[in-house]
Amino acid sequence: MSKEPSHIRTAYALEWICLAASLILLIELGCCSEYPFGTKVLPTDADVGRPIYGISSEVSVDYWDTGTPGYDENDPVYLHIAPQGCIVTRSGDVRLTSFEDHPAGSKIKPQDDDSDKPLTPLAATINYLNLHGSQAYDLEDPVYVHRSNCNCDDKITCQDGSEVPHAYQNPNLKNLYQNKEAASNVKDDFKERLPYRDRGIFVIGAGCITYTDNYKLLISDQFIDSVPEVAGMWRGLSVEVIHGLKADYYHVLGTWLMKISPVKICDDGYSNQDACSCNNAFSATQFICTNDIRLSCVNGFAAGTKVVNFDPDQNKFVEYPAIVSFYKKGTDTTRIRYFDANGDGVYDYPDDVYLDFPESDMACSVAVNNLRLSGPVS
Repeated sequence: MSKEPSHIRTAYALEWICLAASLILLIELGCCSEYPFGTKVLPTDADVGRPIYGISSEVSVDYWDTGTPGYDENDPVYLHIAPQGCIVTRSGDVRLTSFEDHPAGSKIKPQDDDSDKPLTPLAATINYLNLHGSQAYDLEDPVYVHRSNCNCDDKITCQDGSEVPHAYQNPNLKNLYQNKEAASNVKDDFKERLPYRDRGIFVIGAGCITYTDNYKLLISDQFIDSVPEVAGMWRGLSVEVIHGLKADYYHVLGTWLMKISPVKICDDGYSNQDACSCNNAFSATQFICTNDIRLSCVNGFAAGTKVVNFDPDQNKFVEYPAIVSFYKKGTDTTRIRYFDANGDGVYDYPDDVYLDFPESDMACSVAVNNLRLSGPVS
């Protein structure tokens, strides 16, 4: 039998090498998480104990502004993992909300329509909602991307050029903002907050206060007095106040306008501070607000959906301190870690992303109750 020519043997060898490489890649990808985005790790799950690592690149939550300037319900949001200074979407970024036919938890590939798009950072945190009142983070506690400036910095521009908070788009209140001076005063005083309605989410440690116009507010505080007292007039409307240990709660009767004036302990006693200061003892930013993003399922709402007006989890209290912070002062993203599915030593497309909270007893490994921040890769 004649021997095959050397070039044919070489071709066969190359085919076998390619086949072996493909099989290795398939095996490696087979180690990727098979569990959906937004699910929590259970004791019997296959990824318990897998090693996870810190991400060397910069991690941020950013949005692609697809329409009206400023962050809104229609803007897709991403977990952006890239070298410092990269301000466009790139391969391996995780969609925290859906985009076209790409579900939340999927990763960007170079050929996707949302690849290489300009990004705007969100000053945000990751927090959880304590639904069961324990002293710890439970499997049933939902997790959110919570905008830390949602009560202070959301603004729209009026026809006269003045800026007022985004919440004041309620047409029932438009007569209060007829000129620039009025808009400025409103911005400094009261902010619109949806009244509390019992829609099925109960938060341990929260109580409901009711004003004489039957406006209700869910508050995590102990009340010095539960009966509202007259605080004065504002633009011809009566204002009532209820005093708590953490704050004074002012309400303009007949509207949804509130002013929460936190109490801060100073060297010379207590002093009221502006409610929009993130350094205060109590801040309006502790409430889940419109366009916060659910990172886990809650009350029939899927992971990756945004909170909109009148959703039952709107205006509920998130737990502090935050699990992860995505703003320059106090930024701490060390709890976002990855499983190196292809073993190349860096975060890239095949790797699974986790919220490592609570941390495992075994150092740097997937633990029960960790949250999956990405879904299965294709």
